[in-house]
Amino acid sequence: MMLQYYGKVMPLLYAADPLRLLAGLRLTVSFFGGLFKPFYRTGGASAVRVVTHKSCGLAAQTFMLSIAAEGFHSCPLEGFDEKRLKRYLKLPRRAEINMVIAVGLGTEPGIWGERVRVPYEEVVKKH
Repeated sequence: MMLQYYGKVMPLLYAADPLRLLAGLRLTVSFFGGLFKPFYRTGGASAVRVVTHKSCGLAAQTFMLSIAAEGFHSCPLEGFDEKRLKRYLKLPRRAEINMVIAVGLGTEPGIWGERVRVPYEEVVKKH
């Protein structure tokens, strides 16, 4: 019974809504659905964007773990030129790149240069 209910509600939560016509309906369903039982409460298009990026991050993590299982090394990259990369990949302007992952075989020396790490005591505070 519950699965049938969510099967009807989930398309409403994730449907494209460029004119924001469904936004009020989404918020109403979220409000009343959560009054008496646990319910996925959505914030509209921005919430869908966040959920999508989280899902992509988990998929990237799984990819990196599978690469490691095959004997390769990987590294997620930040600080890349998103505009230029989208142009190179022929992606639409509105597309977003969640992550770039470098994959290859590592070398014996490993990391070039000294690693800088914040001391454990500065990161973890005990009260």
